[in-house]
Amino acid sequence: MRVLDENILIYKYFEEITQIPHGSYHEEKIADYIETIAKEFDLCYRRDDMHNIVVFKDASKGYENHEPLMLQGHTDMVCEKNNDCSHDFENDPLSIYVKDGYLKANGTTLGADDGVAVAYMLAILTDDTLKHPPLECVFTVQEEVGLYGAFGLDMNDLKAKRFIGLDSETEGETCTSSSGGCDVLITKQIIGEDNTSPVYSLEVKGLQGGHSGGCIHMGRGNANKLAARILYCMLKAGLDIRLVDITGGLKNNAIPRECVVAFASESDSQDIYHIVEKCYGEIKKELEISDSHVQVLLHEDECDVCICAKDSEAIISMMYLCPNGMIEQSQVIDDLAIVSLNMGIVHTNENDITIDYSVRSPLKSARDELVNQLELIASLYNGYIEVSGDYPGWDYDAHSKIRQQFKDFYYQQTGLELKEVATHGGLETGIFKSKIPELDILTLGPNMADIHTPEERLELKSFLHTYELLVSFIETL
Repeated sequence: MRVLDENILIYKYFEEITQIPHGSYHEEKIADYIETIAKEFDLCYRRDDMHNIVVFKDASKGYENHEPLMLQGHTDMVCEKNNDCSHDFENDPLSIYVKDGYLKANGTTLGADDGVAVAYMLAILTDDTLKHPPLECVFTVQEEVGLYGAFGLDMNDLKAKRFIGLDSETEGETCTSSSGGCDVLITKQIIGEDNTSPVYSLEVKGLQGGHSGGCIHMGRGNANKLAARILYCMLKAGLDIRLVDITGGLKNNAIPRECVVAFASESDSQDIYHIVEKCYGEIKKELEISDSHVQVLLHEDECDVCICAKDSEAIISMMYLCPNGMIEQSQVIDDLAIVSLNMGIVHTNENDITIDYSVRSPLKSARDELVNQLELIASLYNGYIEVSGDYPGWDYDAHSKIRQQFKDFYYQQTGLELKEVATHGGLETGIFKSKIPELDILTLGPNMADIHTPEERLELKSFLHTYELLVSFIETL
């Protein structure tokens, strides 16, 4: 039995999408579904080996000479569930329900990000009553795990220079720019030795963390950097510090909430505890507004091996010197970082220690500058870097014609001003813009909340209203 009214096309398609497993790297079934619809409606399409699909629709009568328009969204969803949920994302359909005007899934993510875009495009492709210019509907894959589908998509046959991205989660907002980024892995070889000295465990925890794209400007503490600061204070005081292990952070694009450092020392324990207590007081004062629940704990531990003093000093000094956080803020958009880096993960391996960074800026030159700084600091301590995952940003275009057209249209339709926002995170729009430099970009979407969590929900009224605005706006192009 259907949950949504199948007579409303976007409801029909969205519900059908929820019944098809389509997590990242497993988009072949939803690609089959889109391909079947394209064939049923005699639409030209192409599908690549990654399961990206582009579906073309000829202009409606009277729009044959209008410039083509590209619509775009991604087919993969984030697969998260509650601990007590037995859902199998590779095989099971989602169990959806409506509550208080919102569509939700039982115990799992809903996939409104970006099933909304898929439903919108399928409805437009299959509704012959609509008026529109020639359409190029692009369905990309693997967005949630690295924008890989957009990277891999051949865009040579795409003619449109006007683009509407449908990966947005707030009605009445449009995104105007996104950041580019890359990953930087610093590696420092280590030499171990036998240990008979007392061992201590230093814990930094209780921090808020957050995504390094959306929260890096908020002044939240980075557990890895705070641990390095405390360790450096010990070294500066002349204490004997020989590292045993450093483990901090889970993802390079998440501000680390916790870091645990084990170290051996022959120094007086009272001196060690005194410095830790002093640093904790300073840190707590500095973070009393932005991260007030920070905790620094020290307790005795044990281990019969440690890293030699020379390598320990080099690692601590390198971590202390390496930059972190927001480097530059936008002069145009409030509360927007435009250059940042995040020391996301520090991990001790058998023969080396690695420091994993996420570097962000819409300007490649700014990203390169940070990479150069990290490389130089690493080299001072006989470390080296590896750069990977570079993706382009999308710069703000003050003269975007399609955005201005939609702002005027939106005001005429609703009496409200369209809100312009920007993100320090990476978006597929940046990749499309890098491959088609003259692309004029607009983004929009309905209200949804708690995406990427089992509490994800889609406001059905906004889902329908945003679609009605979209098709009415397309009619004016």
